Amino acid sequence: MNNPTCGRKALLFIGSPKGLKSTSYGLGSYLLKKLEAGGMSTETQIIGSALHSDENTAKMHEAVERADLIVFSFPLYVDHLPAPLVQALEFIAARRMSKPSAKLQKIMAIVQCGFPETLQNQSACDIMRQFAKEAGFEWAGALAMGMGGALGGRPLEKAGGMVRNVVKAFDVSAASLLQGGNVPDEASALMAKPFIPKWLYTFIANRGMKSQAKKHGVLKQVYARPYEP
Repeated sequence: MNNPTCGRKALLFIGSPKGLKSTSYGLGSYLLKKLEAGGMSTETQIIGSALHSDENTAKMHEAVERADLIVFSFPLYVDHLPAPLVQALEFIAARRMSKPSAKLQKIMAIVQCGFPETLQNQSACDIMRQFAKEAGFEWAGALAMGMGGALGGRPLEKAGGMVRNVVKAFDVSAASLLQGGNVPDEASALMAKPFIPKWLYTFIANRGMKSQAKKHGVLKQVYARPYEP
């Protein structure tokens, strides 16, 4: 029996400025481990590093050209993609216009945000889907989740039972991607489920914000309204 993953390569791009210490890496690396276990070879690049020099940018393009599946894992920044990721996508799109790929290449996105609602990520998913269309990639789907702050950059394996649906989502997605498929709707639905009740997440997040404000000596200014008439 032929192995459908034989010779196929997966490339993970980390779009978070925190790099290997980020939640984006924790999520993306878990998926890569599942793809590796299924027979795919994998590679990881940090977007910020790829843009530091012409040499690194050239290596980014070479990695894209080698890949059969490209995974972009990133956080939501002000309802949008992080600026370095936007720049990288522009470079990749321009490169493909001048040097189109002869093989089928798929891309998918892993998006997470600090808001409790997964729906906040929809615009970022739409942007990535449109990028795939305009740059000549096949869109394989997205896995989006809210409450990303609860992970705090930890690997999924160390996040406990609260991420059981996230783990299932990646397991289901990996199985499909290894067979040449896309991210199943079942996986997207599992990924979108909240870890904990919204009120509890909000309570913990507010305590964390006030703790940081106290640490930096601005606790009394948290509720300031300097522009209120």
